[in-house]
Amino acid sequence: MTQTSSDNIALPYKIEGLDVQGRVVRLGGEIDTILSRHDYPEPVARLLAQAMVLTVMLGSSLKFEGRFVVQTQSDGPVPMLICDMQTSGQIRAYAKIDRDKLAMYGKNPSQQVLMGKGHIAFTVDQGADMENYQGVVPLEGSLTDAAHVYFEQSEQIETRLKLAAEKTQTPEGATVWRAGGILLQQTAQEGGWRDDLSNVTTAGTGVCTEDDWRRLTSLLETTDADELLDPALSAEMLAYRLFNEDGVRVFDTVSVRFVCNCSAERIERIIQTFSDEEIHDMLEDGMIKVVCEFCSEKYVFDPSAFVTLS
Repeated sequence: MTQTSSDNIALPYKIEGLDVQGRVVRLGGEIDTILSRHDYPEPVARLLAQAMVLTVMLGSSLKFEGRFVVQTQSDGPVPMLICDMQTSGQIRAYAKIDRDKLAMYGKNPSQQVLMGKGHIAFTVDQGADMENYQGVVPLEGSLTDAAHVYFEQSEQIETRLKLAAEKTQTPEGATVWRAGGILLQQTAQEGGWRDDLSNVTTAGTGVCTEDDWRRLTSLLETTDADELLDPALSAEMLAYRLFNEDGVRVFDTVSVRFVCNCSAERIERIIQTFSDEEIHDMLEDGMIKVVCEFCSEKYVFDPSAFVTLS
């Protein structure tokens, strides 16, 4: 087995002799960077971290260059969250919070309570010249529940996954966020998902029977949050620990990193599309102040660059 860096990766693996593949995702410093830029209550931070794991898990599986987006719209205390990943490995995420509504549900509301009723969209963006693909399913339970429904209804691929995110202590005593997940999936025969594990020619062609699938998913269910988050347990070793009796092969990892594409120039172009009246309404202490929702970077502009002030 090839050793790789254990954090901020998606590791593809394959069950030998069966048309079954999967991914292990580990997010360490990058997810902590994303969450530390916002003052999210802990349950919201945990929800967003798991959504990022799900985004990396699926976005790293695309066959082509593009962007994968997971977005919710709902009536809960977290009425929207959005995560996206470029196939080059750039990730970012943001959660909108209704803090008054959140305060009604105590210190540790469930994901179902946080999101409420609504829908979750899984979008494959292939670029300006290509048609987007989107699957939309209702929010009925946790993120994991929604992902299972998505694969059952939209992709019609047998899939099981687990997600985890928690605050942890480093050996130096610092408190940081970690997140992780594991996916097990019968091989897609066609469509937008990578079914050849980066064109590896040794992929097996054995049919996965119902008994095979039941046994493999039972093994997956034994995985607990500590195993998904433990930095001392490599992604390769986790896959091997679960599926060594069948034989498991791992492949090149996809590295992920937090990158926000906001910039002063990009925001200026957006402001230039507003009317004079809209710009006047934006003024705060006589200036235009903009905060990026993804990275919390603050930008300040002189309104005279856009309108003539009376």
